[in-house]
Amino acid sequence: MGAAPAALKVAFVDKGGAGKSALAGTVCRQLARRGHRVLALDVDTMPGLAVSLGMPPEGARLPAGLAERVEGKGWQVVKGARPAQLVDRYAAWAADGVRVLELGKLPGQVEPSVTVAFRHVMERFRRPGWTLVADLAAGTRQAMFGWAHFARIIVVVADPSAKSALTTRRLLPVATHLVANKVGCASDLEAITAAVPLQLLGAIPYDEALAEAERRGLAPIDFAPDSPAMIATEELVSRLIREAS
Repeated sequence: MGAAPAALKVAFVDKGGAGKSALAGTVCRQLARRGHRVLALDVDTMPGLAVSLGMPPEGARLPAGLAERVEGKGWQVVKGARPAQLVDRYAAWAADGVRVLELGKLPGQVEPSVTVAFRHVMERFRRPGWTLVADLAAGTRQAMFGWAHFARIIVVVADPSAKSALTTRRLLPVATHLVANKVGCASDLEAITAAVPLQLLGAIPYDEALAEAERRGLAPIDFAPDSPAMIATEELVSRLIREAS
């Protein structure tokens, strides 16, 4: 029996609409197929990651009451709420054996005690050999407020638009790597890399098959497994693994 794959801790961030959730979900599935035990953390309060993993967009959330406000100390996780036990009890199963935990979705399903407990899991889940992949909310707020601190690799996903360039530049203080997504031509890639001076993990071509998967609410890896974007994502996953070794 070969050695277990080296564990990864990766966070994906972007401006919104750049394809972050589709990429994160596909990376989770491809890592699992390579033998990684993957915990996918959906931190985005808008729907996305569950669909990209090929599962219903609900049922993988922590319940209220796992944290409480303590006089003089603020919000504290209740005694006995151990991260590994919370994952075992509440994380859902997705295809390829990926485990999934969701922060919650707007409107009205993000409650303070759940937020505190979820972040407790993100920062303190240390079961040996497990890979963590987080899909953060679009924009800069979560990344700037420490939600990506658990990760060794923080990937900013950028598309060729001017709005993407503006947001990704604001993420430079926290991001470690770049993925250029929806690349239509060489000039698109040049524009993205010029705007975002980070180590390039990969360039994912614009792929109509992925757009169709999103329209249908299907996981790209299931809908179009041999598409150019899925092949490019496999190459990106190989680079991620090398970065962790």
